[in-house]
Amino acid sequence: MNRMRALFLLLTASVVLSGCNPSDLKPDFLTRSAPPTPTPAPEIVNVDPSLTPRELLTARLINPRDAKSTTPGMTVGKLIEFADRYLACDCSNNRFSKVWHKRGSGYELTTNAAQVRPLQFVCTSATDAVECYLAEIDRGAQISTLSERFMSGTSFISFIYAQGLSCPRAEPCPTQAAEAAVK
Repeated sequence: MNRMRALFLLLTASVVLSGCNPSDLKPDFLTRSAPPTPTPAPEIVNVDPSLTPRELLTARLINPRDAKSTTPGMTVGKLIEFADRYLACDCSNNRFSKVWHKRGSGYELTTNAAQVRPLQFVCTSATDAVECYLAEIDRGAQISTLSERFMSGTSFISFIYAQGLSCPRAEPCPTQAAEAAVK
């Protein structure tokens, strides 16, 4: 009788357990899954900090112009082009722009012109057009007269346009080899 009872319990247990999936009996923390595949790091592109940001190349300068001014309306990109021409006329081996920084609602430009503090461009973008205002420029503490130390953005734009429009230099810039031979 004990044998019968043991057989009956064994059959009952096998019937009950046969309806269960063996994987259901494992706890969740024992399940194995493939480790997540690592995503590759984004490619770092070294950008020359002196390059004018793309959105500023076509950004209109909205500083007011005098009615009798010969300075045309221009973009930030064109202003930088005229400034580079001005420095090239002075035989500078540097570009006008040194480093552009995004700041709040605009950009700050550190220049290679030692006498000019960083230029502040306040910009807005309405629809697809970007407009910028060149703020007043501090020409440095070496200029003691305050009326001469600060220059309006409009005056700066006119000055750079006039100087970059044509180069009065008739002779070519001396080369480094020629300068070394003179020394």
